[in-house]
This record gives sequence, C-alpha cells and structure tokens, in this order.
Amino acid sequence: MKIDPNLQPIANLQSDAVPNTKTRNTQEATGGAQNAPVDGGDTVLFSGALAQVQQLTVKLQQFPEIRADRVAALKDRIERGTYKPSSNDVADAMLKDLSGRGGQS
Repeated sequence: MKIDPNLQPIANLQSDAVPNTKTRNTQEATGGAQNAPVDGGDTVLFSGALAQVQQLTVKLQQFPEIRADRVAALKDRIERGTYKPSSNDVADAMLKDLSGRGGQS
C-alpha cells in the first residue's frame, strides 16, 4: 500500500454544503434569526406535527399520574376481601411493567 503525501486529511476538509458552525453560533449569539439561512446554507422548518405534539404534551401533563378513582376502588375490594387476581394476571402485569408496556386499563 502506498500513501500519497499530497492528500489532505479528511478532518481538514469542509464541505461547501455544510455551513461552518462557528459562523452559525456567532450569528445566534448576536441575535440572528434562528431559521435564517447561514451563509446561504440550509434552513430548518418544523411541520405542524411539532405543534400538535406540544399541545398533546400539555394536555397529558394535566392528567394525574395516579388515578385516584381506580386506586379507591381497588383499595375497597382489597379491604372487603373480594380482590383476588389470578397468578397469570399478576405475572402478566409484572412482565408488562418490566418491558415498559405497563399500565392497566
């Protein structure tokens, strides 16, 4: 194998299609618009899906993590002695919890 001493290392090359991050960071620090092209480079536009995800996230945060009505009903059944889950139901719930699919309906 022969090595050509005239070749530049890849780390020293910069693509014309990719803007210099130092230039972009300088523009952002000086108050440049975030979606403005950098040196005639690419722009980023977010779809309506981002807004929808943000709206759904806000709605989800309004729901309590603990469903008090379900907890009260289960507590009542346990106290009366009528809550008798099968071993299969318990094992399924444990596996779902461990696999991250948890949650009961």
